[in-house]
Amino acid sequence: MSVEIIVSETKTGLEIVSGRRRLDALLALRDEVVVMSPGIGEVVIARLPDGRLQASANPEHIKLFRQPEAAAGNKSFA
Repeated sequence: MSVEIIVSETKTGLEIVSGRRRLDALLALRDEVVVMSPGIGEVVIARLPDGRLQASANPEHIKLFRQPEAAAGNKSFA
């Protein structure tokens, strides 16, 4: 599943312009999600224990939290 969130850069960070409900729905299932944002690219967004959100466009963070696509033929965990 891919989700697009539109954000704008502010003096203090990023502000979600569009897609807040989609993001909240994903964060209800997981604490960290990878989303696409036009102009920025892929971003990992994490919900912190105090409820705040933190985002990172670091490729290593994105790789760490990206969920593999469910492959029909790949059922082995080994």
